[in-house]
Amino acid sequence: RCASRAAGFACAGWLILFGVIGKFGAIFASAPICVVGGLVLLCFSMVFVGGIKILSSQPLTRRNSLILTIAMAFGMGVAMEPQLFEGGGVGSYYSKNLAHNVGFWPKKDVCKTFYTVPHFLGTDSVNARAITTKASCQVGNFTSSTISEEDCAGLGGKYTDAVITPVVVDSCISDNGHCCTEYDEGKNMWRTSILLILKTPYCIGTIIALALNLALPYEKEESPKALPA
Repeated sequence: RCASRAAGFACAGWLILFGVIGKFGAIFASAPICVVGGLVLLCFSMVFVGGIKILSSQPLTRRNSLILTIAMAFGMGVAMEPQLFEGGGVGSYYSKNLAHNVGFWPKKDVCKTFYTVPHFLGTDSVNARAITTKASCQVGNFTSSTISEEDCAGLGGKYTDAVITPVVVDSCISDNGHCCTEYDEGKNMWRTSILLILKTPYCIGTIIALALNLALPYEKEESPKALPA
C-alpha cells in the first residue's frame, strides 16, 4: 500500500549502490543459496497473495476470467517448461548447444563468426563434415588411394597428398557449448533481454494480461459504466 516516491528512490539507490560498488554487492552475493531461496519464496508469495487480493476486489466477469486464465496459463507454462522459448531450458547437460540450435530465437541467429571444421575441439561426427580428398598414387594409367607415399615412389608413380577443405558449420562443434567464435553484441543483447522477459512468469503473464485488456472489448453488461461502483 506504499505509494511514496521516496520509497522507490530509496530502493533504486540501494540497487545502484550494490551494482556499482563491488564490495557491497559481494556481501549479498555471498549469501547462502538457501537464504536467498527463502527470501525469493517469501517475496513472490507475497506478490501472488497481493494479486489475489486485487482480483477479489473486482467483479469476476467473463472478460476478466478469460484474461486471468490466459495470463496464468502463459505464466505457469513457462515456469514448468523453461525450454518453451529457449532450447535446453535451465537444467539440460546440452543446454548451451540446444539454445544455440533451436528455440524461439536461436543463438546462432546472432552469431557473426562460426567455427570451421576440422577443429581440435570438434567431435568426430562434426569434423567428418569437412570435405576430404583422399591421397592417391598414379602409376601409368592405374590410380590407387591405398598405396603409401614410399611404395608409390618405389613404383615410380606420382603421389598426391590428401587435401582437407575446411567447412563452416552453424551448429555446435562439441558437446559443451563451443558453437560460435564471435557474437553480434547488439543483437545478442536484444536476444537476451527478450528471452529473459518471455521466460519470466511474472513478466510474460503481465504482458499477456495488458495486451488482452486492451484488445478484448467489454460486453454491454460488463462495461465500466454498467458495473457497480
